[in-house]
Amino acid sequence: MLVVFADEVKNTIEDLLDMEDELKTIFGRDVDLVERRVIEQSRNYLRRPAILNSAKAIYATQKLASDRLSRVEVLSLEVALKQPVRENPWTAFIGMFEGDAEFAQMAVQWQAERDRRSR
Repeated sequence: MLVVFADEVKNTIEDLLDMEDELKTIFGRDVDLVERRVIEQSRNYLRRPAILNSAKAIYATQKLASDRLSRVEVLSLEVALKQPVRENPWTAFIGMFEGDAEFAQMAVQWQAERDRRSR
């Protein structure tokens, strides 16, 4: 679903995921929310015009969503964690190979292989 928000609206990724979940419940199917400006700024010169030129305003959908969301009550619930949040065990390895010439050489080879496969 291609969406446009008012300029003053600042959504987080969590907000967008919550909206997707609500729309999934309303429509009974998966929904992907994509902001129109993201498509307009896309470097993909093939998909950008295809998406923008085929976009249609679906007023019935807008009315259905608006009607259903108007009856929704949003509640906040604070939940105490039973266990303390643990530090990610992988953080102990951050920087482990910094300054290691052999590792740097391997990283260059891995990147070259990735680049070769993506062509």
